[in-house]
Amino acid sequence: MANYVARFIPNFATISEPLRTLTHKNTTWKWTDEEENSFNKIKNSLTENVAYYNPNEPSELVVDASPVGLGCLLTQKDSKNNITVIAYASRALTPVEQRYSQIEREALAIIWATEHFHLYLYGTDFTIITDHKQLETIFSRPRTSPSARIERWLLRMQPYSFNVKYRPGQDNPSDYLSRHPIMTTSTSTTENCRGIYSTHFYRICTKIPDFG
Repeated sequence: MANYVARFIPNFATISEPLRTLTHKNTTWKWTDEEENSFNKIKNSLTENVAYYNPNEPSELVVDASPVGLGCLLTQKDSKNNITVIAYASRALTPVEQRYSQIEREALAIIWATEHFHLYLYGTDFTIITDHKQLETIFSRPRTSPSARIERWLLRMQPYSFNVKYRPGQDNPSDYLSRHPIMTTSTSTTENCRGIYSTHFYRICTKIPDFG
């Protein structure tokens, strides 16, 4: 996840060196103040190196689902094709949602992430990045026959102008967020929109990204 925005973190290679050393073959595991400081610096860099939303730049919503949660990143590309993170978000799955099939959980990640960032995405063209290949077909071809649950979700996506693209899981930075979600299971669109209003105002004042 840190590598995804590494180009925007000054001295990233130097900061991460103690952690990379731990991954080398035959290296003895240790966790001292040096490793702890490296970890904390990288973690803080993920929140410090975010950009303000620009309505004139194309947006991408990178989503993922795990057996326990949903995660997403709202990103944009500038004129030089550099990717910048606008905000992070995640939530835990409810006990019922945890029993969904994997394709339904991945589809739910798309629905939830889009509605969570409604104020940024409504009325714009944007791209959704998923690591589930089948969803690229389901969301692009209306004549496919998904489950009734996914069909209902497709109806909820009709107000938005988007296309779904597949990207392999190893290149999906939202994987970490879905496996370590914020421990809330709120699925209310109204509540999400209220949260976005307050969070957007908070970020304008502090330039700290959304982790909710």
